[in-house]
Amino acid sequence: MIYTSSYKNCKTNKYRTFSISKDKGKDANYNGYCYLKLAPLESFFRIWRNNIGKLSKKENNEYYIKEYYNNILKNLDPKEVYKDINNSILLCYEDNNEFCHRHIVAAWLEYYLDIAIFEVKVKDNVITIIDKPEYIKEYLEKVIRDSKNIGNSFTINKTDKLKIKQRKNKYNSLKEH
Repeated sequence: MIYTSSYKNCKTNKYRTFSISKDKGKDANYNGYCYLKLAPLESFFRIWRNNIGKLSKKENNEYYIKEYYNNILKNLDPKEVYKDINNSILLCYEDNNEFCHRHIVAAWLEYYLDIAIFEVKVKDNVITIIDKPEYIKEYLEKVIRDSKNIGNSFTINKTDKLKIKQRKNKYNSLKEH
């Protein structure tokens, strides 16, 4: 099982954690494992950061997701990444309800591996599932579908629609338990 969290919401010595931020969590005094293959590139991160307040949140976040997918995730094998980070908590700086690349990673693994990844808070080694932004998954799935598009015309086939619906249902049922 893989979870995601922020450095401030994950205080544990019991669970294996991985920083996936470029600075390896140094500003949060993190001293654990790092998985830099999932760290964003400074180039598109800086553009995204500089566009906060200049572009709509939706437009800016869609830009980031597209760049992150095309420059990072598209070059990785989700099965290999899963194997490397299974049974861990992926960490970055942003709060659970804020836009963050760890949520993109979670959505990417969920999409390709048909698994559920939850955002958690860990206190006194007790894991509590908390909310995360669901729109990130929808944006990422659009980017993935668009990247499979040949030319400018695109249609979602019935199989893709069914997979998306099944993933949403599976996620919702797991979250309720």
